[in-house]
Amino acid sequence: MEIRSVDNGDKVTLCVKGEIEVYSLPEFSRMAEAQLGGPKELILDLAELEYIDSSGLGFLVTLHERMERQGQKLMLLNLRSHVARVFKITRLDQILDFSSEEPTLS
Repeated sequence: MEIRSVDNGDKVTLCVKGEIEVYSLPEFSRMAEAQLGGPKELILDLAELEYIDSSGLGFLVTLHERMERQGQKLMLLNLRSHVARVFKITRLDQILDFSSEEPTLS
């Protein structure tokens, strides 16, 4: 997994490439949790995410809840169709916020 961070003041974007799974989760969670209490919005650009497992999904839900409590917003951006399908099947598309240039969750 590779993560690139782009800081735009009130927004920080983490561009994730590869997989978010049990082995890569510690690195991903460390970078994402570093934004708690920081920018108003954390954007996860997942255009190059190939796979996410249940540990990654659970972390995103927890991160979303923690950010909401601190007045921050978590946005998932540019999901590939096969990754978007996982969020739809688990109904996380009803909990988490998504944005895309092309609708992937319909």
